Amino acid sequence: MTQWHRHSPFSADHGREWEERWEYSADGNARRSFDVRVRAGKPLDVLKLKGVDLGEVRDYAAFLESTSARLYGAGADIHRLQDCPLCHASLDDAAAELAVFGVPYVRCGRCGHVGVGARPQPEVLDAIFAESETHSSAYVDRSAIETRMTQIIAPKLDWCTEHFQGRNRRQPRSVLDVGAGGGHFLAGAMRRGMAVEGFEKSRASRAFAREAFDLELREDDFLSAGGTPVDLITFWGLLEYVAQPRDFIAAALRRLTFDGMLVVEVPRVDSLGTLVQGMEGAVVARHMDPTTHVNGFTDASLCTALVEEGFIPVAAWYFGMDAYETCVQAALRANDPGLFEVLADFIPVIQQALDRGRQCDDIIIAAVPAR
Repeated sequence: MTQWHRHSPFSADHGREWEERWEYSADGNARRSFDVRVRAGKPLDVLKLKGVDLGEVRDYAAFLESTSARLYGAGADIHRLQDCPLCHASLDDAAAELAVFGVPYVRCGRCGHVGVGARPQPEVLDAIFAESETHSSAYVDRSAIETRMTQIIAPKLDWCTEHFQGRNRRQPRSVLDVGAGGGHFLAGAMRRGMAVEGFEKSRASRAFAREAFDLELREDDFLSAGGTPVDLITFWGLLEYVAQPRDFIAAALRRLTFDGMLVVEVPRVDSLGTLVQGMEGAVVARHMDPTTHVNGFTDASLCTALVEEGFIPVAAWYFGMDAYETCVQAALRANDPGLFEVLADFIPVIQQALDRGRQCDDIIIAAVPAR
């Protein structure tokens, strides 16, 4: 049985960052230990970035639900997962964790990974996202460019470069972003003098990157594409979309320089946000969306995949939008925009507690090759 344990100080939640030791043992093999630098919390003006229009939330959720009906409804060509895509354990006895739009997500009994248990072929899901401008709308909003660059991109880029420099005593010179969206992260890296390269399936996102940042993102398959080694590879919200996340992790190992670093951001399933979306009557417009997010990760499932594919975790960052999600769901249920305005003041403090307690819906892990 796969097992992960962490050793953390009692006072960890009082500091901005702290050291932990994560231990992994599997199938009778010797236990392996990893020293991990951990951060909890990320300041974010969610309202400035996203605003709150309950009608827009309902409309987008309705779009996702209708798309889900086409993908998973009567007559759809779907196949049941036989094995967990992260730890490869059998899913024969996997229990349903929650259902969104009537689509069940099942939990692996070994690593805790949660995923859509019966899903369309990967090429069907790829085509939906590649051609859907609505799915890409958050990444091609010109009015939010500078807000996104300041509040999302800059902190992530700072975190990546700090950890890279801490290990290598230099800044990364080259960055490869897979699932690059509208190119925001690469644009930020380019402003800091790094050579950049990116892959993106969405036609609308590639067009936006070209027009907004003069970036040409590749539309070919990262798994089979060649290229020169790079210092930093990033998967910002990529692995939840793909059928076999470990294939992408293995491909990253092949593209990294000897002292390179892989940074992976994924949705965490063991979070308040997931529980709220699993409630009867929830209006799902993000996070656990089976039209694109077929995977929901646990710390154990992601770290198992990284270690088994030849990486060592060295840093982790916990944060999320659970408090925002909860307040939106409450306002939707009450059909009262004013309720959200009342609750909004509580979002930062509630989220801070969730981040420190690791009940948040997002994690970033930095990992290096085990060479």
